[in-house]
Amino acid sequence: MIVLVLAGGTSGEREVSLTTGQAVVESLRRLGHEVLALDPATGCSLLGSEGKYQIPGEASDPAKTTVVAESGILSNSLTDAAYRDVEVVFIALHGGEGENGTIQNLLHLAGKKYTGSDMAASAVAMDKSMSKRLMTSVKVTTPHWKLVDVSAAFDTAAVAEDIATEFELPLIVKPNEGGSTLGLTKVTACEEIAPALEKAVELGDKVLVEQFVAGREMTVAVLNGRPYSVVEIIPTNSLYDYEAKYTKGKSEYVAPAKIDDKIAEDLKVAALRVYEVIGASGLARIDFILAPDSRFYCLELNSLPGMTDLSLAPMSLKCEGIDFDRLVTLILESAVKRND
Repeated sequence: MIVLVLAGGTSGEREVSLTTGQAVVESLRRLGHEVLALDPATGCSLLGSEGKYQIPGEASDPAKTTVVAESGILSNSLTDAAYRDVEVVFIALHGGEGENGTIQNLLHLAGKKYTGSDMAASAVAMDKSMSKRLMTSVKVTTPHWKLVDVSAAFDTAAVAEDIATEFELPLIVKPNEGGSTLGLTKVTACEEIAPALEKAVELGDKVLVEQFVAGREMTVAVLNGRPYSVVEIIPTNSLYDYEAKYTKGKSEYVAPAKIDDKIAEDLKVAALRVYEVIGASGLARIDFILAPDSRFYCLELNSLPGMTDLSLAPMSLKCEGIDFDRLVTLILESAVKRND
């Protein structure tokens, strides 16, 4: 099969995406597929002259240059003769247009089969406030939250005062759209609310304020409508932030999680409800906090979870005998079936 891997992109999660892309390319080759790889931020191939995967340097990093939207470059690239015979597009992007439904829509219009969720589910999953409304509709508990829209006239001090009145500390302030905890702040004092809002606003004009729930970090991978083993994340930092997620040694993982069987099953049931109500397809990952009183709270669904050596979704499936190459195969098969 001729497979095009999309990795890189313009979002703040570009570096992680490039690493995911490398792992996927290597797996696809082991499986005997003909592999192409493209960075939709630049329109450049990620394969060198000898076909080896190459992570771009700063010269081709869109964070260092001005580029047009990923979808515009990708649209032009797909008409190139080199990509015309692509049978499946493996989306290894994280955040931005790669995860909010834009590129999914483009691929649909281009008649290309692709991995992961469709445009609508991707857009809903990226919108944390919409996801939380849907979680509530299927009786999955999520922490108390509030959406702050700063697209209009915005008085930071007044909004911060309102938040301090409505929420107990500590609380979480983060962009409503985005991932990998970029722009996220754990607020422990009232004077920290305004700076946290300003930090989150840098990544989008809608900010989600969420009650912080102390507890254990849990995650469940769902593939093609089946939930897999619960994985616990134990960060060395006080918060499972970007550094803790992607730096070796900054977090420990317990797979499967050492929790009561009933709680594990309840987490799986809740994960599947969220997966289904959002309309996700292929592989997704649903994150939870398990409080000391055994109640759990759903945080979000990730429609394009990472596929690196530190990634949680592959870890979850590996607990049940599905190694990385088998996971890649199942994701590909899912894309072919869904797009038939």
